[in-house]
Amino acid sequence: MLSGADAMGPNPWTAPRPTAAAHGLSADILDDDKLADAIDATRRELKQFGSRYLSSFIVPLSVVGVAYYVLVGDVSFVQTPIEFTKLPVIDPAKLPAWEWAAYLGASLIVAATAAFFQHRTHKRAKVAREHYATAGERFRAFQDADRAWVNEQRRRTSASFWQQDIRKLAAGKGMKPNDVFAQEVGKLFVAWGWMVKLNQRSHDYGVDIFANGKEGSAVVQCSHSADGGPAASEVRDLAGSRHAFDADYGLMISIHPPSATRQNEFFSERGQLEFWHLGHILEQALVLFKQRTGENPPDDGARSQFLNRDGTPIAWHVGEQAAE
Repeated sequence: MLSGADAMGPNPWTAPRPTAAAHGLSADILDDDKLADAIDATRRELKQFGSRYLSSFIVPLSVVGVAYYVLVGDVSFVQTPIEFTKLPVIDPAKLPAWEWAAYLGASLIVAATAAFFQHRTHKRAKVAREHYATAGERFRAFQDADRAWVNEQRRRTSASFWQQDIRKLAAGKGMKPNDVFAQEVGKLFVAWGWMVKLNQRSHDYGVDIFANGKEGSAVVQCSHSADGGPAASEVRDLAGSRHAFDADYGLMISIHPPSATRQNEFFSERGQLEFWHLGHILEQALVLFKQRTGENPPDDGARSQFLNRDGTPIAWHVGEQAAE
């Protein structure tokens, strides 16, 4: 017996909606004007890096040099004439007082610090440039993810998904349609807030799903028959399992409504079992789709086989409102 996450696979009814932030898209990036301004600022920073880096050394060294020239004015320690094609020759005997060497050292420290911050700013600008350059690609990926999120739920609001696509999914997985049908029904139960376990035993005793919620416990049998409602033996098995497992509810879910036999009427009227057909599933799927996406479900003429005009499931036995 496996839990929902293990046996049912990804659940589109509980998956969180993709967000722009998860794709690295901030509000500023989504604003075209702000994005253009940020790209321009990054380009300026990268273009001006060389001059800014050089000025980190030139400015503090020039300050010390000008201060020395104004306050002392003695540059005789540099032998003249100066040839600009060669390094200047320094006379050690005529070097200025040691205080000026300390000032020069301090200016170099200031220069190195400024250069470090300029380099870090440049590095950030390069990262930002790559980030902005891929904004369009990430935005398209976000749109694709959001569209897929909506479509996975939208397809489950159609009758064809539950009738035909279930069989295709089962064939692709090498499973029985009943088992895939039970997985999809289990995903809906999880979305409704129930704790769900799929019965993976070979002899399921008439139970495909064990569910527990605020309203109590339930045993659920799923029947995916293309020809009609659940067989009489399936109904009897579920009724027995409800008592055997001491469940509060027994729910038979099938594609087509059950036959209005005396047995089915008996179990229904005595409150031992509830019978759902595809109309009940579609009703819940439509409500969930509207709540989670904020969109109206797409039109689907095939739903009219199972839903009344007001969106309620078509009645299956005497005593309920007849189909419109």
